[in-house]
Amino acid sequence: MPDLKAFMARHAFVPALLFTLYAAAVFFRPLLPVDETRYLSVAWEMFLRGDWGASLTVNFEPYHHKPPLLFWLINISWSIFGVSRWAAAIPPVLSSLGCVYLTAALAGKLDPELRKNAPYIMAGSLPFIIYGTLIMFDLTLTVFVLFTLLCLLEYAEKGKFKYIILAGFFLGAGVLTKGPVAYLYVIFPVLAGPLWAAGIISRKKWYGGCALAFLLSVLPVLLWLVPVLQDSSREFGFWLVWEQTAGRISGSYGEAHTRPFYFYLPLIPLMFAPWIFIPRFWKELRALKAGVLRKKEFRFVLCWAVPVFVAFSFIGGKQPHYLVPLLPAAVILIAAILKDAPVATIRNVMLIMVFVFVAGHAAAARTYFPSYDLRPFAAYVQNHDDIPWAFVRNYQGEITFLARLRAPVASLERNQVNDWLAGHPGGMVMIRYKNAEEVSVYKMHFSAPYRSKRMGIFSAAEPGSGI
Repeated sequence: MPDLKAFMARHAFVPALLFTLYAAAVFFRPLLPVDETRYLSVAWEMFLRGDWGASLTVNFEPYHHKPPLLFWLINISWSIFGVSRWAAAIPPVLSSLGCVYLTAALAGKLDPELRKNAPYIMAGSLPFIIYGTLIMFDLTLTVFVLFTLLCLLEYAEKGKFKYIILAGFFLGAGVLTKGPVAYLYVIFPVLAGPLWAAGIISRKKWYGGCALAFLLSVLPVLLWLVPVLQDSSREFGFWLVWEQTAGRISGSYGEAHTRPFYFYLPLIPLMFAPWIFIPRFWKELRALKAGVLRKKEFRFVLCWAVPVFVAFSFIGGKQPHYLVPLLPAAVILIAAILKDAPVATIRNVMLIMVFVFVAGHAAAARTYFPSYDLRPFAAYVQNHDDIPWAFVRNYQGEITFLARLRAPVASLERNQVNDWLAGHPGGMVMIRYKNAEEVSVYKMHFSAPYRSKRMGIFSAAEPGSGI
């Protein structure tokens, strides 16, 4: 414990740095559709229900895409600070803080000399800078993956049963964060235990303890899942338990983001950016040469990251942020390569990345971000929330949280708009369009740029208007 306290005291810059990123994101960047807006709408509807154990919803319809833990954390923050975007961003930023310290702890566990640079490397890494302030699941999942791996490392060294219990708890929390994919991030270092932990623990004890940890991880998941399934339809249960995993693996699920097997290959350099642009990185990498596999940190990271990367490459559904929980592995490799680099050099690169983030957000706030800002639309909807609303097309909760809606928005195809307006006198529709002629048959109330096109708020044309 004294070592941990001393370590955190030496790296007290981390909270200040993350507060800088957090402040820049909240001040300059709108909630980005469709992911951030959708997730906060799910959290908002949980807040309205007041029942955290019930099935999740988006647009007040069952939402089976994600487990509840991140939404619980957001609602805890709202219960303390009130409902707001800035309060909703606190749990992801705290997860980012945890990732920095836990990565340093894992690096130090493998080689104490890696601990000095690891926090700076993590805090300055491009993927961390990008995802550290987004309201998404991946860094929260990374926290629980790191906790699980640290517990397993302790178990390998000390053989104490308490570390298996803790590993099971943290692994279960990972499943509650993003689903069964959490197992994929830890299964390979477990299977390859005898390779990186040779001579430390017997195979029988290792595999028996890890199997028990996996079994224990199911318990916290079942505490949430069983009541939800009891109160839900069979179709909801099928989509939640099976299709969300099997469908994404095969790519058959409609929103699985199916991409070719080589999709992740060009992203490998980004996992090591900006550190690969430092000449010393390549100099030290060449100097390593022979004997790399004799070092525990390299064996562990290779047994962890390489099989997971290959597995994700052959899974049908792919997104860049699926690799975020592997970022600590890249950071540990970078820290090992730059072990002898001056701390001042590493720190300066990190500070440059933070400056680029803040300056880039300030510039984007005047150029790029306005076309993704739904707040003007939400303000109009909120001022007219007593009328029926519809969205064309595939509404994913973009406005629900921002407008604090308490009723669903109808999701329409373009050919359904006229009938819907006829059946809902006084109702309004949000429509994305490229040319004004596309929407000339409706009465426009508001319009603004939105995602390379424009989006407007329309109602039926008034009789005799000549439109």
